[in-house]
Amino acid sequence: MSVIQSGVQSLSVMVDISVDRILVPLAIVVGLLGGAMIGTEITKFQHQEMHIPK
Repeated sequence: MSVIQSGVQSLSVMVDISVDRILVPLAIVVGLLGGAMIGTEITKFQHQEMHIPK
């Protein structure tokens, strides 16, 4: 029974480490994509202001 418990505990540690290794790069990618989307929208907005007839 103790072998099963230690196996489950080690599996839990491995899953925790794996989640951290996935979440950090995912957060970086999401931040970069969000910044790119915001930058694109700002550029579109500025481009529209330049072509508005007065």
